[in-house]
Amino acid sequence: MSSNDSAIGTALDRDTVRSTSRLLIGALAVVGVLSLVTLLPGVDRLVPFAPVTFAAVATGVVALAVAGILLYAAPKFALLTRLALGEADAEGDARPDRIAENAGGVVHWLVVFGAVLVAYRGLAGVAVPVLNGAAWAYDAAFLFVALVPVVFLVARLTVTVDPLAELVADRVAGGAGAANDDGADDDDEVDDSAAEFDEPTASETGEDG
Repeated sequence: MSSNDSAIGTALDRDTVRSTSRLLIGALAVVGVLSLVTLLPGVDRLVPFAPVTFAAVATGVVALAVAGILLYAAPKFALLTRLALGEADAEGDARPDRIAENAGGVVHWLVVFGAVLVAYRGLAGVAVPVLNGAAWAYDAAFLFVALVPVVFLVARLTVTVDPLAELVADRVAGGAGAANDDGADDDDEVDDSAAEFDEPTASETGEDG
């Protein structure tokens, strides 16, 4: 890889890390603001003409914001994972590239699944009192939504098994094979040297010049 390509890769990595860190810090800041809002007087009061409290509404809004940030950051986390694993196995063959690609997909769908869980927990305080006896519909809706990232996550894990097993086999069995080859070469050298010492000389065989 040329110096120009290396500089481009480094800049891409730096920009990705910076933007991802900004999103995470923003999400933490939003959660911190929510913790302060819940300390305000009267936030535990019911909203007029609604069976929910102001704190539940604030929590739901923050949960939607954090879930949106996670969904937006999911591709960036996947890219960081691919870059990290790709650099570590740059001297390998195509199998580490497949592992890095699949690992990035796994991270992507894990973050998406986390966003769904954040939205589910945060909106429960608003949705469950409003739905009242039909609260099961809220759980069922998020169950179907959460199944989407789970299915893609299982698919990514499934296609990662074979290349990962091949990589482990190459690292373990390949090293053992190299050791065996070296041992065989050493034995051949020992046998050759022993044959030279065992070969009879002309004086021993009685053949004079």
